[in-house]
Amino acid sequence: MGTLEKICEDLRETGSDLTKVNRDFRLWLTSYPTDEFPVSILQNGVKMTNEAPKGLKNNLMNSFTVSPIGQPEFFNGNSVPVKFKKLLFGLLFFHAVI
Repeated sequence: MGTLEKICEDLRETGSDLTKVNRDFRLWLTSYPTDEFPVSILQNGVKMTNEAPKGLKNNLMNSFTVSPIGQPEFFNGNSVPVKFKKLLFGLLFFHAVI
């Protein structure tokens, strides 16, 4: 995490023309919630969250539409499609309940 903080600080500093960062440059970071994430990066960035859908039905529908599950090649491209679909539904249902 310390290295990440140093890299972000170096990007903000304007040095010679060789190290100057384009003003349109954006650094996208993703992280699980953790106390170890550098506070300076959080303070200088825009925070976004992705809320899980509310309700069992909405959660299942969301799971079936994300990649790769939502792609027909993945969903139908199994040698044992009936068992695969039952197993997949069981796994996604368990995930939605938890």
